[in-house]
This record gives sequence, C-alpha cells and structure tokens, in this order.
Amino acid sequence: MKNIPLKESEPLCPMSPYGITKMTTEQYMRVYHELYGLDATVFRFANVYGERQGEKGEGGVVSIFCKLLSQGNPITVYGDGNQTRDFVYAGDIASAIVQALPLTGYHTINVSTGTETSINDLIRSFERAIGHKAEVQYAPPRPGDIQRSVLSNKELVQTLHMKPEMTLEQGIARTYTWYKHPM
Repeated sequence: MKNIPLKESEPLCPMSPYGITKMTTEQYMRVYHELYGLDATVFRFANVYGERQGEKGEGGVVSIFCKLLSQGNPITVYGDGNQTRDFVYAGDIASAIVQALPLTGYHTINVSTGTETSINDLIRSFERAIGHKAEVQYAPPRPGDIQRSVLSNKELVQTLHMKPEMTLEQGIARTYTWYKHPM
C-alpha cells in the first residue's frame, strides 16, 4: 500500500496515460530548470472542485453529484463509498498559485487539504447542502479506481505559508448553490 498521505518526494509510478503526461511535464520542467535556470513550480492538486467545473474529466465527482442532485436525480457510487479522496476548493488552488508567483528555483508542491474524506462523507455534506437525504445507488467498483487518496500539504505550509481555507462543508454548499442557480 502507498504511503498515505502522499508526499512530493514519493517515487512517481503513473497508472494511466493521464498520469504519464503529468509526470512527463514535471520532468521537462525539472530539466529546463537544471539546464537553463528556469524558475518552475510544479503543483500537484488533490481533487479540485468548485463552481463552474464541468462534469467530465479527472476528479469531477463533486460536479457530477452537483448536477445530478440539482436536477433531482439519484447519484451513483462505484464501490461501497468508503474509498477516500482529498477534496480541495478551486479558490484555494488559485490562492496557492498566486502565493507561488515570487518563488525562485524549482519546487514541487501538493495543494491539498491533507484530509481524507470518504465518498459517503462527501454525500453527507451534499445532504446538508440540499436539505434532505440523497438517493444513492451503489454499483460495483470500477477497475483501476484507488481505495485511498490524500496528499500531504506540509510543503504547501512550509514553502507558501498557507493552508486551504475553505472547509468541505462550505465548499460543497457553495458549489451546489451555483449548480442549482448558475450565474
């Protein structure tokens, strides 16, 4: 089993073409720094969510749930719901990027809450936001889905002197409200 929470120093071993492209980009940035002195900061984001996020692509469980629940539809959970993710609000991602602008040298920084949240706990946050129980359908786990995912944010705290401020409860309520009444 992986070391949890994952630190920036963990060996990279991508399990998907998407992960391979991310690793390759990091290596290009590292080499350009070493060869040409280019300042570079690599951000590794946890599961980002927030208003205006689409329902497709990587890590879109929050936006998928928002869309379905705002339309009064049931949500589907693949697996038993005990699988975990580290959910970080898009506004906190933006803050980290702004804080990193003056950095020099080469840095790799996880931007995460450092908190492991189960999908079942995520659903409970949604239920508080919508004001009633959600209709949940459980389906067999999908091949390749990981059971636990959380990133260490110690480097974020040490290098940028910040921690994500938006709680999951506040962020889900805000995101759901936007989906229900887009501006």
